[in-house]
Amino acid sequence: MLKVQNLSMSARETLLEDMNTEFESGVVYGIVATNGSGKTTLLRILAGLTKAQSGAVYLEDSSGKIDLVTTRKKIFYYETSDWLDGHLSALDYLKFVNASWADNKADIGAIIGYWGLEEFVKLPIRKYSLGMKQKTILAMYEASNTDYWLMDEPMNGLDDANQKRFIGFMEAARKQGKCIIFSSHQNDILHDISDKVYFITNRKWAETAGGV
Repeated sequence: MLKVQNLSMSARETLLEDMNTEFESGVVYGIVATNGSGKTTLLRILAGLTKAQSGAVYLEDSSGKIDLVTTRKKIFYYETSDWLDGHLSALDYLKFVNASWADNKADIGAIIGYWGLEEFVKLPIRKYSLGMKQKTILAMYEASNTDYWLMDEPMNGLDDANQKRFIGFMEAARKQGKCIIFSSHQNDILHDISDKVYFITNRKWAETAGGV
């Protein structure tokens, strides 16, 4: 379980005050907020990339808090295709993620097949369209085989067919017990695939029922 206690965060101004929540295994969480309201900042804090103004974020199991090294192996977050190195290929990234997070336990061939990466998986990423880059990132989540997936606008650049593939991907991951936390401002799709949806408005964290 990923726990958040009394979390406050700020950039140029306060974005969120005194957030308390728990993210459980096998649940898909959607976060809705307008641009600039703190979605990405929150995901960075949950991933341990950004320090909160105050409060605590930690993983806990039946024996208590999980140590930092183990925590880093259980969470995967890849924010944007801008992070991808154009000289490397999708295959390079999938192999690296699989080795670094999953100890080479994920089936790279099956992942490539699911996302239809075969034709370009060995090409340098600088030749990819936005949709191809996004499919590479989503494939990296599966290659990580981690328990917690943090996703920032994961459907960015996906066409209708790949949006449907993404929904199936989320449903399968839920059944596997993944905890998925993703942000979007596309409320209709969020309500279709999320168990719980949270809104960040006026520096507050509020929950509404999901669509499944």
